[in-house]
Amino acid sequence: MKPTQILVLLLLYIAVLSGMASYLDARRIPEPQWSVMVTSIVGSLLVFWWYWADSTSRSYRRSPLLNISMVAVGFLAVPYYLLRSREKGRRLLAVAKFLGFMVLMVIAMAIGGLPIAVVG
Repeated sequence: MKPTQILVLLLLYIAVLSGMASYLDARRIPEPQWSVMVTSIVGSLLVFWWYWADSTSRSYRRSPLLNISMVAVGFLAVPYYLLRSREKGRRLLAVAKFLGFMVLMVIAMAIGGLPIAVVG
């Protein structure tokens, strides 16, 4: 799967999670702890999958520490990876795209929770 396809999958995942959280909140049902753990692990795996696919397509040599960082602190590791893996002159554009993707994630969360908020 291509890196951009994985990012689309991540956006869909975020939207579904938001819908699930809205549903549970509207019904005043506490989210089960196992669900919190599973969704966190799946989210981290999707980020790592994107990182793996992107770095492979760019022939970027991944270090064990960066691999661990992608899962543990992805919000810090992704910008670092983008700055290291992109050629000079394209680094800031990559970080700007990352920030744009973060905005898309917020929009996906809003869209995912919208049907439940409207229907109740």
